[in-house]
Amino acid sequence: MNHPVEDCIIIGAGLSGLAAAKSLDAAGLNVLVLDKGRRPGGRMASREVEGAMFDYGAQFLSARDQDFRRLINGFLGTARVIPWFERATEIYYCSPLGMNAIPEFLAASLRVECGVTVSVVRRDGKVWRVIAQDGTVYTSEAVIVTAPLPQSLGLVEIPSDIRSALNAIEYHRCIAILAVLDGPSAIPEPGFLRLSEEPLQTLADNRLKGLDSESVGVTILASPVFSLAHWDTPEAEVARLLIAAADPYLGSGVSHWRYHRWRYSQPIQTYPERFYGLDQTPPLALAGDAFGGPRVEGAFLSGHAAANWLLTK
Repeated sequence: MNHPVEDCIIIGAGLSGLAAAKSLDAAGLNVLVLDKGRRPGGRMASREVEGAMFDYGAQFLSARDQDFRRLINGFLGTARVIPWFERATEIYYCSPLGMNAIPEFLAASLRVECGVTVSVVRRDGKVWRVIAQDGTVYTSEAVIVTAPLPQSLGLVEIPSDIRSALNAIEYHRCIAILAVLDGPSAIPEPGFLRLSEEPLQTLADNRLKGLDSESVGVTILASPVFSLAHWDTPEAEVARLLIAAADPYLGSGVSHWRYHRWRYSQPIQTYPERFYGLDQTPPLALAGDAFGGPRVEGAFLSGHAAANWLLTK
């Protein structure tokens, strides 16, 4: 199949990629977003299990930068974003529709193709050839890659000094257990606990959070230390250990559970700039939370900055 030449192809439909796409689309460019997942959103992930709704990646977002605050303010008063709790004068927001509702809304007005695994991004004269695993070739005058850095660096050729610096950025891993309870949890309002004892990192009661659920669902996120140590441990054993550790906070029995692994949960270090731009013809940029910072806001700001840079080329 012959695809038209795009003004820009963005690889990754997480918040960073969608932020870049929205900025370029608003400027009148033809933009195509490719993502290997079944739906846009990346780690802003939600799902239903046995009548319980879960956020099982990013649990909340906050807005310190005015550009991101403007986005959040635009959602307030709708069903998509509400204030969840406040700590140290900072407001933390969530979505009663599930955190995935935010990227899904942003993606709705964009051209997004999911289920596309990109194998290589190859320069061909004044354009980029983006080659998918199934052999499909997309062509574009610019590319922004927003996948986690180890994946991004496997797709593109960049100068060796920058590659070495980016290769040094490591990520925490995180194992999530989605626990459906047979009664109310013992997690106090507002339904979120950040814990300092191993093997737990956070607990969230999704119904207290405001998600519409028939059953109570608690998201158990394991600590980075536990997640790394038990990355290849059988799922049932991991679930047993994490549910046992969380038992004092659950308050009811676990009737069902699901298991999920985030290999690139959060960057441990970040690049000193909000993106990396390869200033050549054709241009290419790398963006994501490894540049903007390990928060939802950081991913957005990185994609937004990469798009603004591209508009000057």
